[in-house]
Amino acid sequence: MSSAREITTNPMYYSHGNTEFHGHLALPADLTTPRPAVLVVHEWWGRTAFTDERAQALAELGYVGLSIDLYGHHQQADTPAEAGALSSALTQDFPELKARFMAAYQALQAQPMVDAQKIAAIGYCFGGSVALSMARQGVPLAGVVGFHAGVANLAPISGQLKTPIALFTGGNDPFVPNEAVAAAVDEMRAAGGTVAVTTYPAARHAFTNPQATAKGAQFGLPLVYSPDAATDSWGKAAAFLQQCFAGRLT
Repeated sequence: MSSAREITTNPMYYSHGNTEFHGHLALPADLTTPRPAVLVVHEWWGRTAFTDERAQALAELGYVGLSIDLYGHHQQADTPAEAGALSSALTQDFPELKARFMAAYQALQAQPMVDAQKIAAIGYCFGGSVALSMARQGVPLAGVVGFHAGVANLAPISGQLKTPIALFTGGNDPFVPNEAVAAAVDEMRAAGGTVAVTTYPAARHAFTNPQATAKGAQFGLPLVYSPDAATDSWGKAAAFLQQCFAGRLT
């Protein structure tokens, strides 16, 4: 599909309990029939321009993309300490995390131009962990893509793992060691999962995000943008999603 496709974007508000969430919806401007849709799950910093741009890139591929807000009210962290506090509050309360994810899922599912039976999720770092955990808990996702996704403290696998998964990891990422990725993949395959892994040997953490290198320098973290790995992983992820939505991966 052409990357020159015209798209439209809109803020999308949805709620869970007393919390309002501020998402960013992107869709092809020429839609006449419902299309598959993809939830974009943010890094621990919160919903940023990066995940909004990923939703727009999905719209350019012909899908409906929703950059979701897990923290509520579009909260964004300015420091690693703030990001850690926000993300940990959810990872330590999985029922609440799942409820917030499902609020976004159901809001996207209700959109008139969305094929409600064909919803996938992609996630970055913390967001990749979230997307993996949802698949492991049986949320009916057509596919999951994790970019430099954390694999520690994932939700347990509930029954047979039915959602196809693609992981793109950095071989030089101290936050997500190769051995930990291999162990998580083995566990998911043992549960019947279809899991594809692409490792970029020299890539560090957050290699898809153009802002990663500056953030890494600012806070002394091993965050480094890799244009080659970012481009290659996006192309492979797009091909994977196309196969998932066509029902060619089970």
